Amino acid sequence: DHTVKVWDIHTGQMMNDLLHHKDAVHSLKFTTDTLVTGCNDETVSVWDIKSPTDIALRMTLKGHEDPVFSVDLSETYIISGSGDGAIKVWDISTGELVRALH
Repeated sequence: DHTVKVWDIHTGQMMNDLLHHKDAVHSLKFTTDTLVTGCNDETVSVWDIKSPTDIALRMTLKGHEDPVFSVDLSETYIISGSGDGAIKVWDISTGELVRALH
């Protein structure tokens, strides 16, 4: 259904249903305040987490030429890997592409 669902692990209750992606979501990674998702539509989306019920899309990163199958993040960077054979490094604050490795 192209969504990311947030669940309460203690109760099993769905807390949020993030509607943004236009195709399957293959990967995600989160910290206490940021969620990053990688999608079949060749994009990486960055979300701000205030609470499990208050998650807002911050930006969408475009630049891959095939589905994004893996994502990771640090305090400074987002890393994405795609079927196009590229690993891309993005600035987490601005969304600017810092480096592409092939």
